[in-house]
Amino acid sequence: MQLPLKSLLLIVSLSCIFNIDASAQKIYLDSLNRLLAQKDISKIEQVNILCKLAKANFEQHLPLSFEQTNRALQISQTLPDGQGKAMAYATFIHLYVWKKDLKNAYASRDSAMYYARKTKDRATLGFVWFRNGWLDLVNDENDQAAKKLLKALDYFKGQQVPDYESTTYHYLASIYSYGNNSAKQKKYADLCYQKALESQQVDQLNNAYYTIGQTYFDQFKLNTSKRGLLDSAIFVYKKSLLLSKKQEGRLILRSNTAAIALNTANAYFQYFPVTYRDSAEKYLDQAIEIATKTNLQEVLLNCYGLRSEYALRDGHDDEAEKILLNGLNKTDGVVSMPITKARIYQGLANIAEKKGDDKLALKYMKQYFEYYKKAFNEEKINSITRVEAQYQSAKKEQEIAYLHQEAVFAKKRTTFYVILGIMGMAVLLFLLRSYNFKLKASVRKQELIDKEKTAAELRAQLKEAEAIQLQTEQVLLKERQQRLQKELLAGTLQIEEKNELLELLSGKVDTESHLSFDEQIKRILNQQKKMDKDFEVQKADFFETNPAFFDRLQQQANQSLTRLDLKYCSYMLMGLSNKEVSIRLGIEPKSVRMSRYRIKQKLGLGKEDDLNVFLQNQS
Repeated sequence: MQLPLKSLLLIVSLSCIFNIDASAQKIYLDSLNRLLAQKDISKIEQVNILCKLAKANFEQHLPLSFEQTNRALQISQTLPDGQGKAMAYATFIHLYVWKKDLKNAYASRDSAMYYARKTKDRATLGFVWFRNGWLDLVNDENDQAAKKLLKALDYFKGQQVPDYESTTYHYLASIYSYGNNSAKQKKYADLCYQKALESQQVDQLNNAYYTIGQTYFDQFKLNTSKRGLLDSAIFVYKKSLLLSKKQEGRLILRSNTAAIALNTANAYFQYFPVTYRDSAEKYLDQAIEIATKTNLQEVLLNCYGLRSEYALRDGHDDEAEKILLNGLNKTDGVVSMPITKARIYQGLANIAEKKGDDKLALKYMKQYFEYYKKAFNEEKINSITRVEAQYQSAKKEQEIAYLHQEAVFAKKRTTFYVILGIMGMAVLLFLLRSYNFKLKASVRKQELIDKEKTAAELRAQLKEAEAIQLQTEQVLLKERQQRLQKELLAGTLQIEEKNELLELLSGKVDTESHLSFDEQIKRILNQQKKMDKDFEVQKADFFETNPAFFDRLQQQANQSLTRLDLKYCSYMLMGLSNKEVSIRLGIEPKSVRMSRYRIKQKLGLGKEDDLNVFLQNQS
């Protein structure tokens, strides 16, 4: 009835849920607070210390961790580059994952990556890429996580941060664990140990022992005939437990120690004779002690599960049942753990069935279905939230990330269906003995239909959002093309005016004037500049109007308006008087009036119709 080893290690390793002994944590926090209180400390050092405090406090005082990280972010606003802000947002990634808020975790990752591009500090860049890869690892995106963790190591190189490097190697080793790639797992486990020695930190060395021990244990499970690998794993596990005991006052992270004690007990149960039961009980006691003190409910419940297995092996069914019920009572209402509790109730149902108590077995089986349904619903909600958060984050970087997101979601959904199918077959064997088979099967089928419907609705919403975005981009492109056409027409009119001015310049110079030739030229140019200034203002107002203005005029005049007629119309629409038009075109005001009369005829207007009003209506 214990939780599978891989799931337990993922809970301890991937989510960084570090439980802290009260006395050790106080020593660590006091040290950081003393550093923070120093007057000569720089702002970037304040940011780094606040981020470390947030990590140390997050489990027992999550609101305080957010407060400290926000304070670090406020201080970093006064720094010239993005180093402090990148560190703060990378810390937020960890806090939001602990809070189970993936949407904000991905948003924090985007912000951290944005500000990382604004700093050249390689240690900060490495930390941001480390948290980026860690977030992918939490969501089972191992390939992406490995690439980002390796990039983090490139930044850490030469920066004298062996503790960061050791932790990064630990996660790389976990990616290739459980038989995925034994050679790479061993390589990264050895590097994890080397960097832990360089760091001279008890927590890093304890974590390295855990990594190496797991490497030996995974290799042994691939070939159980090599007992030396199992002995090596247990030897390293014992070194870790001995280190934890000797350095208890300096050890901050206790979760690895509890997991190692449980793994050691589990190894004795699975691969050693019954005579080694005392050894298993010894390490179970250690795991239960740590898990009880540090609130590691998942580990604690698995310890009771392993003890019930020993009772069943001895044929003591009542004792096994009592142990499982005791474990449920000690963990009830503390942590949700629906899938683990579902397995416990399934084990209780098997014990009751073995004892011949069908009524009690049915009661336990109902509890199993209740927790299994709860786990199913939580997984469905988490999957939807995770997919939505990944989609929103990926849109900000590149469109191709959306395809990857769909692939990841499809892979997880397929895996979930396979697991669900296997569980369904196991449940079916039991339900064949019960009168409640048809009801439970129909409920389970309806849940699958609802999940398919929800997934289809999500895909439809995503496609609809893409279509709206594409339509909006097309409208913006069309508006831009129309604006360019208007600006081109305005520029053409102004160029033509300049050319006409140069042609008429000689005719406007009065040789008999008391002013010199240069003075007359300057006066004409100044006058033209003033008109250009007025023209620019009027032109901006005019060309914000309907760009189809000239098309409507030509339709009204049966395509009889000349280019000069259209120029007259544009000047009139911009509010230029006959005199201003005559000066601009270098003609007599009388000619302008004649042109107005001719244009009215072409447009089919009567004598009483006002041409200016007509043009305003057409615009």
